[in-house]
Amino acid sequence: MVDLDIDEIIRAMHEKAEDITYYLNKETGEIVYIDENIASSVEDDYEQQLTALEEWSTDSEDDDMYHEKIYAPNEEVDEKELIKRIRFIKQDDYEPIPTITIMEVKRIIEQYMNSIDGFNQDLKVTIMTSIANIANLEEIEEILVKHIGDKERWDNYYHDEIRKKVSNWLKGIGYDI
Repeated sequence: MVDLDIDEIIRAMHEKAEDITYYLNKETGEIVYIDENIASSVEDDYEQQLTALEEWSTDSEDDDMYHEKIYAPNEEVDEKELIKRIRFIKQDDYEPIPTITIMEVKRIIEQYMNSIDGFNQDLKVTIMTSIANIANLEEIEEILVKHIGDKERWDNYYHDEIRKKVSNWLKGIGYDI
């Protein structure tokens, strides 16, 4: 059984760096990330190596030895090797972790307000209007802290909704949590 850390997956889902992609290693449960800028150059180099190999070798023995060498597992994996594994060698072992979009956060906020009996409708309109054009989670949280009285209740609700999202995602890739 793979040991999955739901909270670490949630942290990875909240990361919004446009040049970083997080992956779940489906065999180990480890979360790894790659820099897309480095990945682009590694992919180019890898494609050039494969092209050179195809042109260079017609002997299948040499080809097999080359592939054994580049596919051999290492204890220490550097970033470029990790990128090769994720993108070329062991794609089925790595699943990209989706990010939580601002639209999803806003939907959860609206669900939260709808879930509370007697939630002030004027306050709901104020909150939804205040966050409508904000695309930054920290700014949205500042508005919520200002307007939502029971912060602990909101935090618990939000965390439960995100855990459900993670559970559904994990079920979709073959884990039953």
